[in-house]
Amino acid sequence: MGVLSEHAKSYSGKCDGGRQRSFRRLFLALAFVTLLCLPGSTWALQRHDLSQGGTTHAAPSGGILAGAGLHGQPGESQAGHAMASTTAGSGAAGASHGQEAGSHGPAAGQASSHGADAQTVAPGAVGHAPAGGAETGHGAAGEHGAPGAAHEAHGPPLPEISPIPGLSFVEAMINLMEHELKGRFLGWRPNDILIGRCTDNVNNYQLGVLEAMRFTTLRLKDSLTRMGDADTYDPDLEAALNLFMNKADLFWFPSAESSYQNALDHLKRFVEKLRTGKRSFYYRKDNLVLLFASYRDLLGNVNKSLIIPMDWFKSDDAFYYAKGVAHVYYEILRVARVGFEQQLATTLYAKEILDEVIHELHRVEEVDPWIILDADLGGFFANHRANLNAPLSEVTHLLVILSQL
Repeated sequence: MGVLSEHAKSYSGKCDGGRQRSFRRLFLALAFVTLLCLPGSTWALQRHDLSQGGTTHAAPSGGILAGAGLHGQPGESQAGHAMASTTAGSGAAGASHGQEAGSHGPAAGQASSHGADAQTVAPGAVGHAPAGGAETGHGAAGEHGAPGAAHEAHGPPLPEISPIPGLSFVEAMINLMEHELKGRFLGWRPNDILIGRCTDNVNNYQLGVLEAMRFTTLRLKDSLTRMGDADTYDPDLEAALNLFMNKADLFWFPSAESSYQNALDHLKRFVEKLRTGKRSFYYRKDNLVLLFASYRDLLGNVNKSLIIPMDWFKSDDAFYYAKGVAHVYYEILRVARVGFEQQLATTLYAKEILDEVIHELHRVEEVDPWIILDADLGGFFANHRANLNAPLSEVTHLLVILSQL
């Protein structure tokens, strides 16, 4: 019996040891799986890195406050976008963003004052307040402060612009078109006889840039540089617009490149007029509204081209044309956001809405597939035109609101 008892104890000890080893193995396996899964989950939430400083944040939700009369995106917590407003002398606003991963504004409690009778509004779902929560305006000398780090939470920071009104606006136009003429490899493509026939993606991108430049130059000539209807047109802007209207595929007599380069020369002459005070650029709300309305009209046509059925070999043309238009909008509206800071501040939520427009355009900038697919919307493969149309449709919707300010 003693021998049997010893065997039983030995067997029981081995079983207990086996159970402990099994539990340890199970625990280690679960810990290993957890370590593998956690980085994957983090990457899924933080794949959208919009900051310049390398700080990765959650993919933005893209919604605006319900109080602004706009719609949020599905699944977005509307409670997390509560906004509070106080009078201008009361200090920081008590707004709460909610600690959600998709919030893009600065930290809660930052505010910006707009004057003795204005309201101080805490940043909304898309706050782009400059550093320290204070807004940058024209100031006594018309100087715009540098955009703050708060912008980095929602996208690239806004540019610093010249204290001379309109100078940075026109220079941005020049840089955009000059890149397509001189900065891009092989330059202007739509009128190339041989190589241009094989580079239709670049061709259509440049056509989109050109069309957006035409609309921008029209507004620059008609409203942004005139005091009123009785004011005269600047001859350099008239010449620039006429030259931009030349066909993009003209090979000579005159070539498209020479026409557009001459247009840029006229714009550079106008820049000198702004520097010397011979001409003026007017930061007025009605001028900005007209710019929004022009951009809205062109973008409506772009949206249509992204949703109508078309041949697969033509779908990439519509895709890259829309990319070219959106790129000009993105660069010009970033400059306008800084230049028209005070005018936007006079209308509730106008800055937040324009911030959202810029954010959606930045999303378009990041859509860069290797090959354009045009699959069925419910199919297994992507439909890149539809993917591009999603943020651009939101931009169109917001521009409709901004054009009615």
